[in-house]
Amino acid sequence: MESPSPQDELDRAISQYRLQRYGDARSSLQALLSRDPGNVTAWNVLAYLEGDLGEAAAAAAAFDRALALRPDDPTALKGRARIALERAESDVLRRYAAALGASPGDPHLILERTEARIAAGDREAIEEFAEVARRLPSWDEGQIALGRMLWETRQDEGFADHVRRLLRRDPERFDLWRQYVELLAGCGLYESAAEAARAAAGGGDSFRLLEAVHAGRAGDVERAGALFASLPPQFPGRALHESVHHIRRQELDLALAGIETALAENPSDIGGWAVAELIYRKLGDPRSAWLSGQDGLVATFELELAPERFAAIKSLLHLLHRTGVQMVDQSVRSGTQTRWRLFDRPEPELAELRRAIEAALGDYVAALPPADARHPLLRHRDSPLAITGSWSVRLAAEGYHVSHIHPKGLISSACWFEVPGPAVPAGEGALELGRPPPDLKLDMEPLHVIAPRPGRLVLFPSYLHHGTTPFTAGDRLSVAFDVNRHPLA
Repeated sequence: MESPSPQDELDRAISQYRLQRYGDARSSLQALLSRDPGNVTAWNVLAYLEGDLGEAAAAAAAFDRALALRPDDPTALKGRARIALERAESDVLRRYAAALGASPGDPHLILERTEARIAAGDREAIEEFAEVARRLPSWDEGQIALGRMLWETRQDEGFADHVRRLLRRDPERFDLWRQYVELLAGCGLYESAAEAARAAAGGGDSFRLLEAVHAGRAGDVERAGALFASLPPQFPGRALHESVHHIRRQELDLALAGIETALAENPSDIGGWAVAELIYRKLGDPRSAWLSGQDGLVATFELELAPERFAAIKSLLHLLHRTGVQMVDQSVRSGTQTRWRLFDRPEPELAELRRAIEAALGDYVAALPPADARHPLLRHRDSPLAITGSWSVRLAAEGYHVSHIHPKGLISSACWFEVPGPAVPAGEGALELGRPPPDLKLDMEPLHVIAPRPGRLVLFPSYLHHGTTPFTAGDRLSVAFDVNRHPLA
C-alpha cells in the first residue's frame, strides 16, 4: 500500500486541528516534521496549534523554525510577531516591522503593532491608527479597536464618535452595530448600549434582546420587560436573560423557572450557573448547599515563595503596571490591569510564580468534594486542568472590583502581593464571594469575606459572583487567573 504523501499528512493534521482534535493534530504534525523537517507550512500550523493550547513558548519556537527555513515567509512573520506581542518580548516592534515588510498595509498587523506601541508608552500610536481607521471605513474591527483605545487611554467622551458617524451613513451595518453595543456596555454605558441596540432595530430579534439586557442593567426594568415579551419564546438567550430580569422584579419563582430552562439548554454555561446560585440561595433551595456550600469549594493557601523571590515578583508586577490601563469590559474601577496572558511572558519571576500557584492548585483539586456529573465544577474534578487566562491588577485608593463572574473559567482566583496598610479600617479592600451585583436588587450578604494578605491565594468556583470593597489609602496589587479543562483533555 502506497504511503501517504507529505501533503496528505499535512491535510489530515489540518483537518484534525479544525475539528479541535488537538492531541491527534499535534501528533500528526510532529510525525510529519520528524520525516520532513523542512516543511515550513507544517511548522506554521504547529505554531498556531501550540498557541491555541496556551503554549506560547512552544508556538514561538515553531515559528522560529519556520523562519529559519524561510526568513521572508509572511505567515510565520505575522504569527511570530503576534506571539511576541502576547509575550511582551523586547523585540516586538522589530518583528512587526518585518511582518509588515512582507505584508505591507495589512490592517491586522497595523492594529497589533499599535497595541505594542501603546504598551511601550507611545501614545502617538493612537493618532496614527486613527488615520488608518479613517482610510478603511468598512473595517469593523479597526473602528471598534480605535474606540476601545480612546476609552482606555483617555476616558474620552467622544471615544466612539467615528463609529456613530459610520452608522449614520450606513444604518444597516449590523455587525458594526453589534460590536458598538458591546463596546458601550464594556465601558459601563448601559443606557447608551440599550439606545444603540434600539437604533439597530432593523437587525431583528437579536438586537431587541440586547436592548432588553442593557435596559435592565441601566435600571429601566419596565422597558426591559416589554422587550422580553416581544421576543419569540424559544429565542436563544432569552431564558437566561429573562431570568435575570425576573430577579430584578423580585419574581423569584419565575426567575427559577427561567434559569432551569436555560441550564437545560446549556448545562455547561457558567453564566447560567452563576444566576442559579443566587436564586437557589435567595429561595433557600436545597441545591444552594450543593452548588456553593460544600466544603473545599473555596480554599485559601499561602504561596511557597522565599521572601526575596516574592519581593522580586512584586517589583516586576509594579513595573508592568507603568503602562497598564483600566480596560474595557473588565471589573476594575480606579486601577490598572495587564494585557494578554501574564504567565505567557518570558520573565523567570513569572515562571516561578506559576509553579508556586500550580502546586497550590493541585492541593485544591485534591481536596475538592467527589466528582459529580451534575455539578458545574465537580463534573470536571478528575479531568486534566490548565491555567488559561492570567493577569495582574493594581488598585489605587478608592479602587475596587465590581461584582462579577468569570464565564470562561471553572476555577478562579485572587493572589495578593501588596495590600493597604494597617491604618486602613478593617474590611476595606476585602474580597467578597457571593455578593450579587447591585443592579440585581437582591438583599444578600456574601458567602465569604476574605481579608487580603501578601502571599495569600484564594481559589473558588468561577460561577461565584465576586468583587472587592473600596479602601481609603494605599495600593492593592494582585495576580489572578482562571483554570479550565486542558485543551488536550
